[in-house]
Amino acid sequence: MNWISQLKKYVTVGVGSAITDFTIYGVLIHFAGFPPEGANLISRPCGGLFSFTGNKLWTFDRRQLEGTRRQFVRFWIVWAVSYGLSELLVWLFHLYFIRNPVLPQALSSLIFHVGHIQADMVKVLPKVCAEGLICTGLFLTHRFWTFRHS
Repeated sequence: MNWISQLKKYVTVGVGSAITDFTIYGVLIHFAGFPPEGANLISRPCGGLFSFTGNKLWTFDRRQLEGTRRQFVRFWIVWAVSYGLSELLVWLFHLYFIRNPVLPQALSSLIFHVGHIQADMVKVLPKVCAEGLICTGLFLTHRFWTFRHS
């Protein structure tokens, strides 16, 4: 399979993973009162499980059981590194947006002014920025290491 087809599938799985991650993140922040870093600690592994399954079976078409353990271990090694980066970036962006709330306020009024949706962009935007930065590196690592043909 060519890399463009894989990239399209990776993005699709990534959207599903992000929906899983962000839904749990939002519920934990808005309904359970978690801080952004604590919510990310729980939500991101849930998105990771979705991602491993979708990428193994569909994106990289590795349906055979042989090699699954190795792929699972490699996936979670990559995931752990990206998780550490995610936690750091969420924390840094959160500090930045608390001190410089112009962008979160502008986005909040632009996006959430329509309807009666209230959102705290200072808590949500750090997650969006962090995950956006991490995505490309993950695709390349999974393509050339985690799910590569033996």
